[in-house]
Amino acid sequence: MTGGSNIKTNTRSSEVKLQEEKRRLELLQESLSRSNALTSGMVSTLDNFERKLQSLDELVTPVYEATNELHLLLNNVDQSLTLVDSVLHYYDICEELTTTVSSGPGGNLADYLGELGRLEDAVRYFKRTEATRERERVLRLFDLGRKRLVEETDKLILRYANPLQPKETLDLVETYAKNTTDLHAMQEADMRILQSIIEWFNSHGFKQGLIDSYATKRGTMIRRSLQLLAEHLGKTSVRRISTVATSSPSLSQKSTHNNETLKRQGTKISDMGRRLMRTSAHSTGSRGTNSSLSASTTTLEENTVFDSNDDRETNNYKLLLDAFIVLLQRDRDLLNYVFMTDLQSLVFTKLIELPLVYMREEAQSLCESIERSPRKIDMGKFAIYGIFSILRWFLRSRPVFAKLYQESDVARRQQFTTLSATFEQSAVNCLRGILEEITTDSSPRSQGGNVHPLTSHVLAFMEGLLAYEDTATIIASRYVEQQQQRSSSGGASGTDKGLYDLGTYFAQLVRALHVTLSKKSDDHNVRNDATMRAVFLLNNVNYLLKRLENSPLLALLQRCQPDLKSKYEADFQTSLRDFTKCYTPLVLPIQQMLEYDNNHHIPDGKLRDRDREQLKESFAAVNAAIDSIRQQFSQFIISDVDLRDRLRSEGKAAIIDLYKRYYSKFAHKDFTKNRDKYIRYEPRAFEIIIENSF
Repeated sequence: MTGGSNIKTNTRSSEVKLQEEKRRLELLQESLSRSNALTSGMVSTLDNFERKLQSLDELVTPVYEATNELHLLLNNVDQSLTLVDSVLHYYDICEELTTTVSSGPGGNLADYLGELGRLEDAVRYFKRTEATRERERVLRLFDLGRKRLVEETDKLILRYANPLQPKETLDLVETYAKNTTDLHAMQEADMRILQSIIEWFNSHGFKQGLIDSYATKRGTMIRRSLQLLAEHLGKTSVRRISTVATSSPSLSQKSTHNNETLKRQGTKISDMGRRLMRTSAHSTGSRGTNSSLSASTTTLEENTVFDSNDDRETNNYKLLLDAFIVLLQRDRDLLNYVFMTDLQSLVFTKLIELPLVYMREEAQSLCESIERSPRKIDMGKFAIYGIFSILRWFLRSRPVFAKLYQESDVARRQQFTTLSATFEQSAVNCLRGILEEITTDSSPRSQGGNVHPLTSHVLAFMEGLLAYEDTATIIASRYVEQQQQRSSSGGASGTDKGLYDLGTYFAQLVRALHVTLSKKSDDHNVRNDATMRAVFLLNNVNYLLKRLENSPLLALLQRCQPDLKSKYEADFQTSLRDFTKCYTPLVLPIQQMLEYDNNHHIPDGKLRDRDREQLKESFAAVNAAIDSIRQQFSQFIISDVDLRDRLRSEGKAAIIDLYKRYYSKFAHKDFTKNRDKYIRYEPRAFEIIIENSF
């Protein structure tokens, strides 16, 4: 029973669940039907909306396109109006700016340059059009504006282009020597204005005219300042010393020391000379007591001063060079403020042309004057030293020239070499002229056979030239090259080559001096008196050797002529032998009498008549010879003490012993009653005559 009831219960539960599921299914089917109905309605609505949007688009699109076209037309109209305004501006700009442009920059350069910029735009516009008339109007106005800028530039330049007075120039040189760098005299505001104008011209391609204008005016100012200074120096007797080339302390101290040494000693043994003296000591040793020359020397020009500033004209030119460099340096500094870097060299090269031409003209005039001057070997030598001092100025001023130029301007530095080249060639000509003067000297033989002035002048010139070793060696090399006389420089180069060439030139001078002195000694009057000729040569050769022995000249000469000293010593000995021949008129009667005695044996007692006559004739001839020697010696001038002593010693050696023998052999014989007439000179008296001669 129980099992049957459970089955029934389960069956009823399943039926209830089935009924519930069927109700749910019906509800779902009903919801599905409503959803389908709603979906169909929505689709219909959307289709309707789409149709309406499409209709609206068809209405709006034409309107939008029309609006865009209207905007484009509006923009075109605006641009056209703007273009028309700008074009009309170009046509109206001449009337607008004529007054402003014509009046010039005035005090407002920036606005004026702005107006010129507007004119330049108009020029560019009309160049693209066929409006020829308007283009010409604008171009004329623009050119007028450029002209006004040039005038403004000229006004600024001329404001500072007045030539400096001599005192101002000299003060400027002193300022430079004190290493003061603020040398430009232009106001800062004016420099800024000038710089702006120059930059504008450079950017617009009109720089050349401005460069020429600026450089010409500033160059003219420098030239005129130099002319005024030259006139001032020509009128004043006040001496000034060049300071630019020796502005460094080391150079100044060296120059001061050299001048003091020259004034104290009369001659300058330069560093080169001392070097030669050390290296050649073995060839210039002492002569010894038996030598023809002793260690002491007597100098005719012991008070001579070799001063590098002895010539006024050359000293003045060095001052002009100082001023020239300082004025150029001042303008070079000014270029750094005013011109762009790429223009500075162009302007400076143009600027120096006028002052450089003036300095060349002055140099040429000075050199020609010195070359034409007579007596170069005497008073004219100081002017020649002046040329060498100017060349030394150029040599020491190389750093100053380098400072004026940039490293890229090496080629332009050659502008200054034309100045130094003028003096270099003039120095060569003067050396040649000195040699010619010595060769053609026609002055008479010095009185009494004394040292000829030409000898002292030649040696003084050579010693003075040694004070300019640095430049003299260079010029000597040029001289030798031009003379084409260098066969060999001993393998030397550099400084040694220059010293060799200087020694070569000095050797030419000494040889020419020797030839000239020989000619003077061989003239008619001297040729008739061999003793006078010997004295003349002895005096000059002795003076030459002594002067060389105490000078660096000897070592320098021996570089190219090693036998020079021995050659002149041999000449001295030859002349010395010729001098002793003056005793021949005395030796001959003495020897004849001695020979007579050997042949006839004159007795000590009573003499034969022929013996008495022979003795009378012999003593008369001896007395006449001594009188002649005494009178002859009184005419000679022997300035050197050592040479006088040497000649006296040679004379006594040649005759005294022979005379003593003659006197002791014949003076006591009774050959005359008038002994005072025939026996006038005892040996000691004759010896005193020789000792007191000259």
